[in-house]
Amino acid sequence: MVLILSFLAAAVSGACGIAFGTGISPFWLFALVPALFLGCTLVYVLIIFVVSLILPKKEPKKSSAYCRLNIRLFLNWLLCVLNVKVHVKGEERLPSEPCVFVSNHRSAFDPMTALAKLKRKKLLFISKPENFKAPIAGPFIRGAAFLPIDRENGMRALRTLKNAADRMKAEGVDFGIYPEGTRSKTGELQEFKSGAFYLAKKADAPIVVMTAWNTEKVGKQLPLKRTHVYLEIIAVVDRETVRALSMEELAALTRGMVEDHLKTLA
Repeated sequence: MVLILSFLAAAVSGACGIAFGTGISPFWLFALVPALFLGCTLVYVLIIFVVSLILPKKEPKKSSAYCRLNIRLFLNWLLCVLNVKVHVKGEERLPSEPCVFVSNHRSAFDPMTALAKLKRKKLLFISKPENFKAPIAGPFIRGAAFLPIDRENGMRALRTLKNAADRMKAEGVDFGIYPEGTRSKTGELQEFKSGAFYLAKKADAPIVVMTAWNTEKVGKQLPLKRTHVYLEIIAVVDRETVRALSMEELAALTRGMVEDHLKTLA
């Protein structure tokens, strides 16, 4: 929203300057404002693209605040362009300490909406390796210290989770993992895998249980109808409980919480 309003203000002021400076009819403002707004948008995308080309290609020693900020700004801009309104509930439950986020997974927009709107947390995600090869997005998420996970190789996956735990302790960042492992194509909640709960135990961190609703509809209702997306922090499993329960018990506990809450939204 900040970028959209900035571009709009620049377009309006630029159009007014052109109109009054050249003496053309004020009616030209109706054409100049959209044209200048589009120009600002294209310049912004070009700048982001150029910056992505010069970002380091290797995993950083520390999460870049610059990359995290640009990810959030870009995603907020993208959600505005796609006419998406994100409703967030339960933020008051968020602990100040580093935590592991778990949620149901309905769409590629699940992590995007969380990254855009959960501004109080230094939220990173453990994601599939293909995302790190994406133009523009790939270099920024690498710079922010998102971590790729090899789901086909158990030892490599374990090293990734240990790396995430070390970063949580050393840098105070938070990590999100979708325990289902992949998006649910039917909307039905799948079984929760153990990776997120291994990470919580390794980092000695609480687990934030979250639900995402309606993200699968983003982009399907354009151009006129707004999409309303709902993110809700429904519970926090404290670190004492994380220590006391097994990974399987934590998976069953959090999945039950998510399943029960989703039933209230259906």
